[in-house]
Amino acid sequence: MTQYLYDAFISYSHKDMTWGRWLQRKLETYRIPKEMRGERPAGQNLKIFRDQTDLAGVELQTALRKELDAARFLIVLCSPGSAASSWVNDEVKYFISLGRVDRIIPFIVAGEPRSEDPALECYPAALRSLTGFTHLGANVQEIGRGKAFLKLVSILLDVRFNRLVDRERQRRIRTGLAVGLTSAVILMGGSLLIWKNITVSRRNQELSFDIYGAAIVSLSQKDEFEPSDFEFLRTSAEAGNTQAMQLLADCYKYGWGTEQDFEKEFYWCRKGAEAGDTMCMNMLSNCYYTGEGTEADPGKSFYWDLQAAEAGDNAGIFGVAVSYEEGRGVPADPQKAFEWYHKSAEAGYDLGMYNLARCYLMGIGTDPNPAKAFFWTKKLAETGNKEGMYNLGRMYQYAYGTEEDPQAAYLWYRKSAEAGYADGARMAGWCRENNYGVGDPAQEWYDRAEELQGESEGQVR
Repeated sequence: MTQYLYDAFISYSHKDMTWGRWLQRKLETYRIPKEMRGERPAGQNLKIFRDQTDLAGVELQTALRKELDAARFLIVLCSPGSAASSWVNDEVKYFISLGRVDRIIPFIVAGEPRSEDPALECYPAALRSLTGFTHLGANVQEIGRGKAFLKLVSILLDVRFNRLVDRERQRRIRTGLAVGLTSAVILMGGSLLIWKNITVSRRNQELSFDIYGAAIVSLSQKDEFEPSDFEFLRTSAEAGNTQAMQLLADCYKYGWGTEQDFEKEFYWCRKGAEAGDTMCMNMLSNCYYTGEGTEADPGKSFYWDLQAAEAGDNAGIFGVAVSYEEGRGVPADPQKAFEWYHKSAEAGYDLGMYNLARCYLMGIGTDPNPAKAFFWTKKLAETGNKEGMYNLGRMYQYAYGTEEDPQAAYLWYRKSAEAGYADGARMAGWCRENNYGVGDPAQEWYDRAEELQGESEGQVR
């Protein structure tokens, strides 16, 4: 039986990054029932790979193919955005070429599969072209986020969907009393806050925003939204709370606690953006880019990314850089792309550091500079980014931007492997097999013992 490093690889468009992050977190933290583990060791959760470098360039394809090779299933986040993504389509095509078409799981978050309206189509071309492809997958719009998640888990674990649903229902019954009491307190507090915002002065509304903020943070952690949650958010948003506007826009986008309505999603994104909220600016930029709730307008998409960037928002800064590199809503300008990537990197944004290193590596908007490519790759690696750690190992191995250092190469390959990066694991294995930079493990510990002894003596003195 083939052993896979990952249970699943999540393929998604960067426009659906919120969904991608949510799904990865939910899957990796899902506690697999004892009777459903199979041969999986106790305590071992699902292992999921989600590429976090969606905009980093075609040179990543070779590395990503190795991750696809190592995945048992391919989860495709299906939406009009992913249907238009050549990146997602290439990943699906490659997975099909591996002979695993029966292990492709569509997870539909927006749009319709094989729609007569191109604007609603959510399947990438590689899925649409499959004759007789009938894998059910899961559709959030039809059965809700919670049940769609359980359906996905049932496929990954090869258990009946109804069995998981029943088990989840029993779990909720066991914890229902505590949850019910907590909900009652929140709803009572929420009702009072709603009443206050209708009756008290604007000054008191502003003072209540901190309380609203705490309640909204609590709501944002929920897997399922009730109509009462939605009404609470709408009242808060109408009172001018931009945190509520963010979450209310997502409710309309995904149909959480209300009917899906892209025009109202756009409305609240714009209200929040015009009120100065940078998250809403990012969301509004995405609406203009995808044409969700409004006419697609790359120029306005760029405008709101720029507004967010000038307010110091890291995602906005990165969005401006990408727009200049790709010529999206603004004439392509590699030099300006480089400048904005530099700002993003200096702000500590991991994709900014990755792409700045790529600019120095490939001479995009600047002269090639191996030393600076190495510098920013090292900065990225030190944040714990697994791709950054792997690339730093390669730079040490091939003396790119630095001197060859086998020990350092092995160290960073091993760190990348420990963070769950398949290529890092392969190269760490290669280093051990070829005795490259590995050294004598026993001697390493003897040396460490001498260091600790010296530190102890220093403390005694």
